[in-house]
Amino acid sequence: MAVTEDREILAARDLLQEYAHVYALDGTDVVPVEDIAESFLGLLVKDAALDEGVSGMLRIREREISVNAAEGVLWPRRRRFTIAHEVGHWQLHKDDIAELVVTRTHEYVPAAREKAKTPEEIREREANRFAAELLMPEDRIHAAVEVHGADVVAQAERFNVSALSMAWRLFNYGYVTRRPFRGDYEGLD
Repeated sequence: MAVTEDREILAARDLLQEYAHVYALDGTDVVPVEDIAESFLGLLVKDAALDEGVSGMLRIREREISVNAAEGVLWPRRRRFTIAHEVGHWQLHKDDIAELVVTRTHEYVPAAREKAKTPEEIREREANRFAAELLMPEDRIHAAVEVHGADVVAQAERFNVSALSMAWRLFNYGYVTRRPFRGDYEGLD
């Protein structure tokens, strides 16, 4: 399979490789995204009472990621994606954004959809793609599918991500042919 090499994908790979050199992470470990944010990048991750529909936000000057506490309790795996998404904004956009980045769940733009058009949509798409690569590295996805098959739920558990995120990842690599829909995976995370 072809290997993706867009800027946000390379940035996620580089970050994971740098972290792995310092903390001896091997290729089978679940990516410790919160530790990467806090210990490696020096970003404080905290649960906060955020507005409904707001999954997370990055406060650049404060070096702080706020994650929706209520969502985190209901969907801990989605919380990991939110942290990875905000880390993506930090790695990719901190010099381009004046102050605050807010991530809303209803604004999610999967990589398989039409390209984003506004600068905000482009940044959100890049942060989503960064998060997907950080939590579910392409090489690990291919290896896991080769050994364990393309079962969405089993792979989601293996990578400690939501079933919907894994479904998109497997869809984007052609391992599943049905386009993922949120309703297909409700109650599985």
